[in-house]
Amino acid sequence: MSWTGRLVRNVLLWTIPAWAVWTLLLPVYNPFLLTAAENLLQISESPNVTDLYLRGRHDAYVVRRDFPPAKSLVQTFRVTDLHFHLVLLAALFLAVPDVPWRKRLENLGWAVLVTVFFDLFLCFFVVKAAYATKLGAWSLAHYGPFARNFYGLVRHLLDLPFKLGLPLLLWSGFYLGRMMEEMRDGGRAIVSRRERT
Repeated sequence: MSWTGRLVRNVLLWTIPAWAVWTLLLPVYNPFLLTAAENLLQISESPNVTDLYLRGRHDAYVVRRDFPPAKSLVQTFRVTDLHFHLVLLAALFLAVPDVPWRKRLENLGWAVLVTVFFDLFLCFFVVKAAYATKLGAWSLAHYGPFARNFYGLVRHLLDLPFKLGLPLLLWSGFYLGRMMEEMRDGGRAIVSRRERT
């Protein structure tokens, strides 16, 4: 089987174990992500009024302390939707053929670190976009046209194309050169076999 074929086979084999580990880590990662995002949001506020609460295993509540109690709940969102791409990331990095395990795990560690920072900024922009675009007159009074468009666009870009493309982008940064080399070597092997026959 070619290197690319083994890679695809291994990704399929690693997807279920990666999903299982991700599921086991949700009770730790979801609270960590919300706490870190809340701290980042409060750094950008004066006074600090944003609280992020985890409800159940998957859902987050965005609460503003400066709003009346009946209106303090600004938005809810599903935290696990922000970081399910970690499953693909782990499957891709663990599936690379002909790379020693220690190197695979080291590369995966660096990729996970980058992804954690990405998830943190995505959570930040989910909340800021809600403030800028979903609170009617309050949003219009506190955010200008540029800010509303900026937060809405960045949230959209981070949440769709960048979130889904990040595992492939990180994998390419570590392994695209190796894959191209393996494909060139495979092509040479096919040509030499044809020449012999």
